[in-house]
Amino acid sequence: MNIKSITFLLFVVISLVVSSCDNQSDCCALIDVDTRIHYVNAAGENLINSLEEFRESNIKVYFKNGEDFEYVYNSNLDSPNMHRVDEDPDGNLVLTVYPSNYYEGNRSTTLIELNPGVVDTLVGEFELGDNREICTKAWLNGVPMTDRYIQIER
Repeated sequence: MNIKSITFLLFVVISLVVSSCDNQSDCCALIDVDTRIHYVNAAGENLINSLEEFRESNIKVYFKNGEDFEYVYNSNLDSPNMHRVDEDPDGNLVLTVYPSNYYEGNRSTTLIELNPGVVDTLVGEFELGDNREICTKAWLNGVPMTDRYIQIER
């Protein structure tokens, strides 16, 4: 190889390295918003799927948008109803809810309807930025959740 070829090759390599070092924050979005609720009965047993009126299929999530609450269904998501039920390592059925992304300042309000007679209010506080949406605090019916988790008796 001659000097011109080596110089050109070095220029190409340096150009590639410099162009790959652009602002890395443009690459990804960080979304960390899920909240977890363990519903139990008076005996401390799982409430979800224990009785017909507490079947997972009955659960509906509503997002507050302005003054109205809208039923949420996004068919392109893994959890189109904005919730899912998972079993934790102890065998407890835990409801994971993805709160509203309609913000009033840095807060949002979500209604969780276990059945038409049982509705809970989830309020989340968020850190919002260019490529991030993180739920930093949450309350269920006014009770603070610890690390976005709460056990509630119904």
